[in-house]
Amino acid sequence: MARFVEISENKVIVGSSEEEIEDTMIFWKSKLVDESYVPRFRDWLLKEFPRHQLSLKAFKIAKYPVTNGEFKEFIAEMNIRPPESISLKLPEDHPAWGMNYNEVETFIDWKSLKDGRSYRLPTEFEWEYAAAGTEKLMYPFGSDFDSSKCNTVEANIGTTTSVYKYDNYPSNFGVCDLAGNVEEWTSSLYKPYPGGHFINDDIIENYGLNYPVLRGGSFALGGDLARCTRRHGPHPGPAFRYRGFRLAISN
Repeated sequence: MARFVEISENKVIVGSSEEEIEDTMIFWKSKLVDESYVPRFRDWLLKEFPRHQLSLKAFKIAKYPVTNGEFKEFIAEMNIRPPESISLKLPEDHPAWGMNYNEVETFIDWKSLKDGRSYRLPTEFEWEYAAAGTEKLMYPFGSDFDSSKCNTVEANIGTTTSVYKYDNYPSNFGVCDLAGNVEEWTSSLYKPYPGGHFINDDIIENYGLNYPVLRGGSFALGGDLARCTRRHGPHPGPAFRYRGFRLAISN
């Protein structure tokens, strides 16, 4: 059974200010994995604007993403198509990836019935708070990017790693593997923050207006996407297919 971290009810700050977006532009624009991203980078960051407060009820979030080993049990019982991470025979302690949103929901229904618990995906705000903590850190492991503390493209690993590899660098709440490895589905559909900008980008062109927000980045993507506030979506490009998830429970 998955291990969960309990997070108390609180008023939290999410999103980014104009100053934080500008600082991110300065730090990351020369480090992006593809220089063709530079003209659109500010627009992508504006999905995080403005920084604002909201109330979160108490919840529990899984310490780790769902692994191949956990997903294999589901595949065997339900006799359904395995996701790519299992077809490739990646290790059981690596995060499962390659499932679409409907397959995630089917897994959650199956596991909820199996364990007698009401699992769900975290909202993007629960995910962000679990990653950034009460100190609102830039990355789950701290304020400065460090490729030795997460599996993003800068780490030059080139594939997924065990969900336990970065146990020494959890968020302040003790949640692990939130930065890199695989992007994580949330239950939230993209919309601008109150007072923010609607960003009509290539994700909307390919997926439509109501796409689920992904968080955390992956081993194939740059460290900017590992920032706690970064909002992404299901881009159709092959380098963006490494999508997994972790479970949450309402209190």
